Amino acid sequence: MSKTETKELEWYFRDLLFRNYNKGIIQLAIENIPSNMIEIYLRYRNAEVVHISSILEIVLENLISSKFIDRRDNLACIRDGISRLQCNKCYYICYLGNLEAKVCLRCQSNELGTFPKKR
Repeated sequence: MSKTETKELEWYFRDLLFRNYNKGIIQLAIENIPSNMIEIYLRYRNAEVVHISSILEIVLENLISSKFIDRRDNLACIRDGISRLQCNKCYYICYLGNLEAKVCLRCQSNELGTFPKKR
């Protein structure tokens, strides 16, 4: 698996957590995440559960070290809320935990605004 695959799956996983967080769900069973991603995201429609699971393990470790989530038993738990922000430089949509540094995950800029921007 490539670094691009890992970064891409991380973005989709952060999106999944954000969607669930907005519904009041702050923890997900790790064994259900790959099948949820296959159901929800067209990008993973033809992917194998085993392949997503192997990449997900790397992503989970990265997100635990960045203080975005905690792993409790077989659950991925959001630590302290999620914000959806957009980079003002490269326009990348970032899902950042409240305990994470507010920098763009693509270009490392700290010029982030709320998404969608209010007019």
